[in-house]
Amino acid sequence: MIIDAHMLHQYPNLYADLSAGSGLNALKRDPAFAGEFLLEFQDRVMYARDYFDNRHQEFLNSLELPGDVLAKIYAGNALRLVPDDRQ
Repeated sequence: MIIDAHMLHQYPNLYADLSAGSGLNALKRDPAFAGEFLLEFQDRVMYARDYFDNRHQEFLNSLELPGDVLAKIYAGNALRLVPDDRQ
């Protein structure tokens, strides 16, 4: 994932996922930027996993983002795009 705030500003229907290791590496390079980026685009960032470890989740939790922001990133944004009507 290449994190490009310019593209997210330009295209309001563009979403970003955090699944690949490259996304994690980009965010970890500058945790202060990562926190600001995730707060700004909290409604269009989605957590996903390409492999079985918790590095993404551990990093996101280390940023001490508000609980409602993490809830959007971990599941809320994806459910909003693909609602589960079985409930």
